[in-house]
Amino acid sequence: MINQLRRIVPALFAVVTACNAPVGSTPVVTEIPSGAVNVAWSNAGAVRVGHAYYSGFRQSARVVVDNDSEWRTLWSTYTANLGSPPPLPAIDFTSHEVIVAALGERNSGGYDIAISRIAATSDYLYVELTSTRPGSRCGTTAALTQPVDMVRIPREHPPVMFIEKVVVNEC
Repeated sequence: MINQLRRIVPALFAVVTACNAPVGSTPVVTEIPSGAVNVAWSNAGAVRVGHAYYSGFRQSARVVVDNDSEWRTLWSTYTANLGSPPPLPAIDFTSHEVIVAALGERNSGGYDIAISRIAATSDYLYVELTSTRPGSRCGTTAALTQPVDMVRIPREHPPVMFIEKVVVNEC
């Protein structure tokens, strides 16, 4: 019986894993390939259009916004926790898109997310996100936080692949 389980369990795991993989998903990578070319933010038109620790993004999100309607909705979520929200930045979606990276709600301060690097190959535009969390010895506010970062990029690019790095701030 044990020998049969040793043969069946790996095969069953492979089938379950294959069935749960998203159709048409991009490969998972943990770092930007060495041959990728960094996108110089100012030269390529990449500009940070928003960054906040308190937003309306309760859930984690990785989004490339390519139209005005979706941008208005996301900006409304971004400014949901502000008493006097800033006006919606004008984005020309015929030539630009906006990358939105939200960490989701956290139970204290000390958390952050940033679009830290953008690099390209002929296959993908790699967007590196750096998530920061407080170490065990850090003093933080007890307030709920919802960190988010948003960057405008030129519209013409290969498909986007997000790469996530986690940093623990030991204070």
